Amino acid sequence: MFRILFQGDSLTDACREKECKDVDTNKRLGIGYVSHVAAYLMSVNPEIRVKNNGVNGNRIVDLYARWTEDTLNEEFDLLSILCGVNDVGFQLRLNRGVETEKYRYIYDRLLYEVRERRPEAKLVLCEPFLFKLRPEEVAYGTDIIENWDTWYGEICRRAEVVDEMAEKYGALLVPSRRLFEDACRRAPGSHWSVDGIHLSPAGNGLLAREWLRCVEEAGYVPV
Repeated sequence: MFRILFQGDSLTDACREKECKDVDTNKRLGIGYVSHVAAYLMSVNPEIRVKNNGVNGNRIVDLYARWTEDTLNEEFDLLSILCGVNDVGFQLRLNRGVETEKYRYIYDRLLYEVRERRPEAKLVLCEPFLFKLRPEEVAYGTDIIENWDTWYGEICRRAEVVDEMAEKYGALLVPSRRLFEDACRRAPGSHWSVDGIHLSPAGNGLLAREWLRCVEEAGYVPV
């Protein structure tokens, strides 16, 4: 059996049912990119198991607060992390985000503890990303559009930290920020995102496809 654990914020959570007691994997995986990845992998290899432990609203500090219970105490062969947009958004909107240096410090600690506890586990790190929609396309989140340079500059700084951590810990990087930059040259941001942050069906599909491409090319999953 090969076990994959996904961690992160609402992009990973994607409306999963956290208190689900039955065996309905659909409810436990949510409706986002994780479910797309799981559907493909489990269809080609019945020995693969996928678990989603993402939590809506998490910043990197929130992820660390539950790291022992929701990650280190879990059984996994591959751990995938996507976290960063709330660190920016909460700071710019509520003055309770996580600045770049603290983000780097805590992200480093997360990976250090995984390497200490599970040195053989494969690590996959996804860059945070953001979309610039038109004002008429969003009911909430026009501040992203109005202050785009600030928002996107901060997202890019968090993405650079993820790139650094991937190199430092020998993790596989999924270049999701650059993936969506390129995608927005083919179709507007509203095609990939419903509000500038959360993904549309097309966005979830594209991220899942890129995640799978990266891990399959690296030989990280037994397919």
